[in-house]
Amino acid sequence: MENSDMRYSKEFYHHTLYGFSALVLGIIYTCFLSLMPNSWFRDRDNYLVYANSAASIIDGYKEIGILFFNEPIFLYSNVLLERIIHYEYIPNIFVLMTSSVFFFLLVKYAKNFLTLMLGLMVSLVLPYLIQGELVALRQGIATSIFALSFFYIKDNKKIALVLFLCAFIHSIFFLFLFFWVLNFIFLEKMNFNKKLLLNFLSMMVFSFVLLVIAEILGLRQGAEYQGNVDIQNAGGAFVLFLVVFIYLYFYGNQENTKLYEFSLIGLVIFLAAYFLSPIAGRFLNTVAPFMIFLLVSRSTLMDLMVLVGLFFVFSILFINGSYMALLEIPAAQAMELFSHYVTGFFNL
Repeated sequence: MENSDMRYSKEFYHHTLYGFSALVLGIIYTCFLSLMPNSWFRDRDNYLVYANSAASIIDGYKEIGILFFNEPIFLYSNVLLERIIHYEYIPNIFVLMTSSVFFFLLVKYAKNFLTLMLGLMVSLVLPYLIQGELVALRQGIATSIFALSFFYIKDNKKIALVLFLCAFIHSIFFLFLFFWVLNFIFLEKMNFNKKLLLNFLSMMVFSFVLLVIAEILGLRQGAEYQGNVDIQNAGGAFVLFLVVFIYLYFYGNQENTKLYEFSLIGLVIFLAAYFLSPIAGRFLNTVAPFMIFLLVSRSTLMDLMVLVGLFFVFSILFINGSYMALLEIPAAQAMELFSHYVTGFFNL
């Protein structure tokens, strides 16, 4: 009886310490990202326009009949938020929401504090993930909503409905909706290897025609993707994520079957489109968090080595300037401003 009480006390102490440490870390992480100035980041000026003039933009889209294809839920959310807070803070609120959901799910699925820290470290240098939190705010918000539904709604048809609504926050989710319905509703019982092959071929076809369709339908993303910096330099990212795909395919944690399958399907779709369409990078912005959740869900030596390897590779790229794809300001100015920001943040 005494041994049982001691074991319970140790477990209680361990969980309490873990929970408190995660809470403090989460507050630092989310506040650190969300308090960064809007002027630093690419596309934030457009988000300020949305925040300040959403009602006028909605009226303009209505007049030419393309509101349906231009994220009406996102626009109306800006109208609502502007009534509550000053428009200049709305992009920061989006960052706070996105980073909070990511951190919450990371804590939930991390096997222990070590994998939590490694997952967090990777997230800070992985361009595809940090872009969704700091630059592609529409997609980040939609990804957060989808992620919550993914883990907390068991009915795949209801998740499809959530994806449909997310498509009116960011239109990339029309593509996610298609692949979700294909894989998790129509072909739910299909052999997984056949699913992967079908998704690879389907995305190759999509990559050839998607931008043309976007232009015809008036999707603003058609032009946006054409000039989007997708961190797809040469073929380095392709090789790296191919290695990650192979590792997860053979050695990934399959306890959560849906997370395992979605992560691998997402990666194979990204690889299929990598050399064919800039939309591949946008697709991985949403898949990357799920990949991280899968990697941190176990604490085997191989899992830890993959996380450390990802952090090492993307840290080198980060130091060599990959972060500049996120910024609106010159590199020299960015380093100086960031140094002052870090000092000021931790002196609060």
